[in-house]
Amino acid sequence: MRSHPDARELLNIAEHTLASQVAPDLSSGQRYNVALITAAIGIARRELAGGATAWPDELAALYALYGNDGLESDDQALHRLNQKFAADLRAGNHEKSGANRKNVAKLLREDVLARLAEDNPRYEK
Repeated sequence: MRSHPDARELLNIAEHTLASQVAPDLSSGQRYNVALITAAIGIARRELAGGATAWPDELAALYALYGNDGLESDDQALHRLNQKFAADLRAGNHEKSGANRKNVAKLLREDVLARLAEDNPRYEK
């Protein structure tokens, strides 16, 4: 059991305090720096809340593309399959038309949208 406030709550408190209590008393240059820091804290807080991936169905999409041997943990599979996916993209292995290309396009689209939601939740899809 974690004590409270936990890491996410502490990041919330720090982000709110910097933005609402510290920044107003600073010069415009320093307010800009505080805005950058609070944005970074917000991203970190949202990443912590999201878990291992920005998109909950990422591992399932990678399994659909490459299969699942069931011999490794989800974290290990996610890491290995993401490395394989990146190498395949660099090598141009998914450039031909077909079912895999549609799966690849969906995986990339969903991943980008999920990362945008973490990095900038006000971004409109």
